[in-house]
Amino acid sequence: MTGRRPVGQVLRCTLCGREIVRGEEYWACNGHLACRGCLPELARRELAPCREVFGKEGRP
Repeated sequence: MTGRRPVGQVLRCTLCGREIVRGEEYWACNGHLACRGCLPELARRELAPCREVFGKEGRP
């Protein structure tokens, strides 16, 4: 599989629903497709299990 989509098929950001146009970069991670504008939100979601608060590490 080459990763190409059929002509006429629309690609949408799964976070905001905006259309991702041909030639525009996007990020595909764990079933999400994120446009440039939603990349910070996708990173927050995906990295949430790694989040620490200084002084509260390892506390529930």
